[in-house]
Amino acid sequence: MNLRVSTATASLLHIKKYRIDAVPTTLYFMLPGECSGRCAYCTHASGHLSRVEWPEFPIDEVVEGINKSDAKRICIQSPYGEGYAEMLVEVAEMLKGIKPISVSISALSREELEALKEAGVERIGVGLDCATPEIFKKWKKGVPSWDAYMETLRNAKEIFGRATCHLIIGLGESDEEAINLMEGMKEKGIDIALFALFVGKENRVELTRYRAMQVARYAIFHGGGEFFFDDAGRLREMNVKSIDGNAFLTSGCPHCNRPFYNERVTKIYNYPRPLNEREFERAVKEAEKYARIHVAAGQK
Repeated sequence: MNLRVSTATASLLHIKKYRIDAVPTTLYFMLPGECSGRCAYCTHASGHLSRVEWPEFPIDEVVEGINKSDAKRICIQSPYGEGYAEMLVEVAEMLKGIKPISVSISALSREELEALKEAGVERIGVGLDCATPEIFKKWKKGVPSWDAYMETLRNAKEIFGRATCHLIIGLGESDEEAINLMEGMKEKGIDIALFALFVGKENRVELTRYRAMQVARYAIFHGGGEFFFDDAGRLREMNVKSIDGNAFLTSGCPHCNRPFYNERVTKIYNYPRPLNEREFERAVKEAEKYARIHVAAGQK
């Protein structure tokens, strides 16, 4: 059996040498095969997922490399289609006990989620991607419904004790819609992994807007915030308790840094490592170019 491996992971595992601009702290894999979904923003059909290439290698070589790796987590990404849930279980059982396992999935049944738990999966990420049912219907074709994805998130939270919802900024949502989804997930005890839309070779969302959404997400999950919008749903102002460099790091499972997954090295949207003081100050200024930010006294 073969497993698709991100080029950075393949290099880290010494399976094949590729250039690495930042060391991944999670090992990223993807099940082989085609995806039955036809999500308009997805590059899976070209052999990529976002900007990342995924060459295939025998799973025995992969396991040998994992056993020697210092990475903190394994992430297995699954296309959508018949038989992939069973394949995920098979692969998870082969990797069980080496490192904590996350899987990134579309909508699955409760029984399929329970089988993944039994196979050793520790955490579930669900590619909802869209902030509203209307945006979901526009972009995501050939996959289960919005309601099925939401049910998967609820079931994952119940079964695993934690779950992560993937949200892409730049699919036509308003700031208010994105923040409403984040707040709703926080109320359900579900984390948000934030992505910037990347099509072709370019990001399709302003960096300043994305920075503001990162600050909003950080506020929502770290003490709460107040958000003020214009009539079109554009974020104009926010009150937050604090901001630190963690607001601008890759968000998702513990130890997930997805180096340059949806950005160029020269224009970072999600930092794969701690920011230095200059980078942090620049990131805050970028966010403030988009929306006024008021931080509780002495906290910034």
